Amino acid sequence: MTKPIFTVGLPNQATEQILNDVQSNLTSQFNDYHVLVYYHFGEDVKFDCFYEKDFNNVKYEELKKIVKEQLR
Repeated sequence: MTKPIFTVGLPNQATEQILNDVQSNLTSQFNDYHVLVYYHFGEDVKFDCFYEKDFNNVKYEELKKIVKEQLR
């Protein structure tokens, strides 16, 4: 079975350590997803998921909450 891809875009002000920590923590917690964390030029954290047939807004909000907690 293929895994959905969950992406997290961090503001480019985030340190490399934060990026690595977020990548590591999410990868270990989301075994059913491929997790990609990257920098972008905005000020907000971006979230996206590809493979929508098994994905709904409730799960998306839960994932956002987990990522935001990792950034604190």
